[in-house]
Amino acid sequence: MPSRPDPTRADAPARAAAPSRRRAAMLAIACGAVVALAACLPVPDPEPEPTASANVPEDGRPTAAPVPHESELPPGFDSPPDTTAAPDEALTDDELTALLRVPATAAERPETCAVDAVEAQLWGYDVAAGSRFSTLRVTNVSDAPCTVAGFPGIGARGEWGTAFLILGEQSPIDSGDGTPVSLEPGAAASAPITWTGSLAGAHDEHISLLVVQLAQGQAPLRVAPVIAAETMIGGDCGAPHEATMDVGMLTTVRVGSFSGV
Repeated sequence: MPSRPDPTRADAPARAAAPSRRRAAMLAIACGAVVALAACLPVPDPEPEPTASANVPEDGRPTAAPVPHESELPPGFDSPPDTTAAPDEALTDDELTALLRVPATAAERPETCAVDAVEAQLWGYDVAAGSRFSTLRVTNVSDAPCTVAGFPGIGARGEWGTAFLILGEQSPIDSGDGTPVSLEPGAAASAPITWTGSLAGAHDEHISLLVVQLAQGQAPLRVAPVIAAETMIGGDCGAPHEATMDVGMLTTVRVGSFSGV
């Protein structure tokens, strides 16, 4: 008799392949579930790439203080108060900074002159057509070199203790070119400063303190508004004498950038 095919042998390949197909199907289902789950999860934000300028402050451009609205003027600013204001010497760094109408344009760097490394004063005086002209001179009084650069920040306080809303401007006229000025011990840099417009009269509150900021973030220097006028800016205009800034509440004060003396 002819032999019959053994059914257990005939479907052996099919039975052997069945688990493989089942495993492949299950793997496909699992992969599909992972893909679906990943699609539902939020995509994380990419990590920011570091740049060469990270954490390095940038030098700013010259600015001007806005003309204040009358509502910004302190009540009774045009008449002496009944109380005595704290002296200028007692003001904290934060209070000095609050007086600034325009900030310094130069970023503070390791070589920047520290506040206690310099002395500042007004030097030279001239008058023309309702405007006053002087220079802001900064001298390195430390025993190490340091630098100043750009336009200084400025602000003012009145003799009655009022924070003056001067119309401060940083102007490139007759200024340096913004290049940092290196000051050896004893050396000085200067910036032109002019004031005009609403000058303080006999019955107005006059300036008692000019504040000058050398670099961004620094506390301002205290500068007396008395001008050491050994020589007049415009030439030989009389005997050497001292003058005082006649800056008031809304006086326009312009300052240039530093250059070497």
